[in-house]
Amino acid sequence: MNIRTLFSASSPMQLHSVLQIFLGLAVSLFTLRLGAGLFAFRAANKLERPSYQVIKRLPAGKQFVEIRKYNPYLIAETTVDESSMRKAGGKGFGKCASYIFGQNISNNKMEKEDSEEKMQMTAPVRSVGEISNNEKMQMTAPVRSVAATTATKTKISFVIGSKYNLKTVPKPKDKSVKIVKVDEHTMAAVTFAGPPPSDDRITKERDLILQTLEKEGIRAKSKETMVYGYHDPVITPNFLRRNEVAVMVDGKVV
Repeated sequence: MNIRTLFSASSPMQLHSVLQIFLGLAVSLFTLRLGAGLFAFRAANKLERPSYQVIKRLPAGKQFVEIRKYNPYLIAETTVDESSMRKAGGKGFGKCASYIFGQNISNNKMEKEDSEEKMQMTAPVRSVGEISNNEKMQMTAPVRSVAATTATKTKISFVIGSKYNLKTVPKPKDKSVKIVKVDEHTMAAVTFAGPPPSDDRITKERDLILQTLEKEGIRAKSKETMVYGYHDPVITPNFLRRNEVAVMVDGKVV
């Protein structure tokens, strides 16, 4: 008996009961999905993040461009042969995550030689790359008049907890993962919700930042664009996910 025959042979009361069951299952699944998402969201918000001070908040349409001064911190970084920052994130995430979760050699003198160390997760996941020359770019701020690059590599990195320094941080087993110190710097960033941003969205947000900086007489320091993701792209609902696009700026003129 097919579905059409089954429903045609059923009374209105039976159909109502079936619909109630389907509706109940849908509500239950939605509730479980939302509950898991909220749990993941709250857990991610408790992770350690690099410390910074907000110097200015510049109006940019319906958004704001935040000028932040960051304190130094360490990252575990790998370079991916991929110009698309969104695609590079998927390729580089696993290598950095493996390092954090134990694919390393501990520098803790209390541990056995060559022992592994499971490190605490932090946020955000960082993607750093340059706008490639096959993307449509608006001629706005002076920095945009510079010829676009043909870069095909993107750097993916995890922030390392502040309990470590260059002497105590575990050494990566994977030679493609490097420990890098990020010096004190000033950054202009926009924040928005949603899934991991597409390359077009990244370009759009970078353009917005550059236009806003130009109006304020603030100079972008490099052609690199940074994308920060603070929540997982699978469990956390998109409307709760925090994304940022940013550029380095000259802190002396802020």
